[in-house]
Amino acid sequence: MNKIKDEMYKSIRYIIPIVLIFVGIVTIQNYSEILIFIQHNIEIINGILTPFIIGFIIAYILNYPMKYLENRFKMKRGICVGIVYGILLAIVVFTWLYVIPVIKSSVVEIYQYIPEGIKQIENVINYISNEFSLNINSINAKQQISEFVSTTLIPFSTWIANSLSNTILNLMGTVVSYTINIFLGIVISIYVLLSKESVINVVRSLSKILFGKFYPNVNEFVKILDKNIGTYIVAKSIDSTIYGVACTILLYLLKSKYALFVGLVIAVTNMIPFFGPIIGAILATFINLLFSFDKAIIILVAMVIAQQIESAVLEPYFVGKQVGVPPIITILAVTLAGQYTGFIGMMLSVPIAAVIIIYTKRFINKYTLS
Repeated sequence: MNKIKDEMYKSIRYIIPIVLIFVGIVTIQNYSEILIFIQHNIEIINGILTPFIIGFIIAYILNYPMKYLENRFKMKRGICVGIVYGILLAIVVFTWLYVIPVIKSSVVEIYQYIPEGIKQIENVINYISNEFSLNINSINAKQQISEFVSTTLIPFSTWIANSLSNTILNLMGTVVSYTINIFLGIVISIYVLLSKESVINVVRSLSKILFGKFYPNVNEFVKILDKNIGTYIVAKSIDSTIYGVACTILLYLLKSKYALFVGLVIAVTNMIPFFGPIIGAILATFINLLFSFDKAIIILVAMVIAQQIESAVLEPYFVGKQVGVPPIITILAVTLAGQYTGFIGMMLSVPIAAVIIIYTKRFINKYTLS
């Protein structure tokens, strides 16, 4: 009996490599068809999972205000969910009916006014040259100014206008194309929030099976990541909202062009650490520079002062030192994230960098003790 088993094992040892070689040859010969088959099924799976992914993301974001209502006012879960989604619906409807049309019309008007705005900037350059008694009559000086305007200023202005226009249109197109998935995601997120404990228990059980003895380490990592990302995003969102509203009011008082559009961009870009406020100030100054040099200088000074107040008052109060990332690491993280992951990555770069710093410090301490 043992001999038979030994012979079977030996046969299997020889058969397995032959089967693998055969499968490899078939795969190579039908590589394109197999790749198309895999891509097709991945698209199908992605289409099925997209509403669930959107739902979990929405639930994760809205879980924080829901928990606040539960803990602060001792409300029932269903009432808290109803209030949170009611506020979300009101914000979406208001944005779609009143904010999006203003943004779209502002972008179109800015794009159409760029040629005239460039002439305005040329007049400013000539005025400054005359005031400082520069030799603007020389052929070389005129040629340099003309080259600067034609090769740098006009392409840069056109690029900004096109980028803003394409971003708005792509965003609107994405929202429309994902309408069904977003709707299903919202429905799924409601069920997730209403029974989040059951969902967490299922995920925890599957994680224990999947990660085995590494589950405690994975669980700790997820908690740290959740705390850093969740706390940072909520705090930064409140900070950016207040800052954006304040800047919009300030721009209206200063009679800035397209104050609502600029204020909204400032609020959104302020979510990007370090570079966000700079982008908002540059945009506000550039748009007003197309119409009036004096107004652009006033707007620039006002934005710098507002940004300093936000950095000294709002951000420390809401965000504080919750992530504890040094400025040099912040700049590095945001730069790398912007290069490879875009806006979302830039927004999440700081809390993720904070998690990396935590584990780096642990490794260093463990190495030092050992």
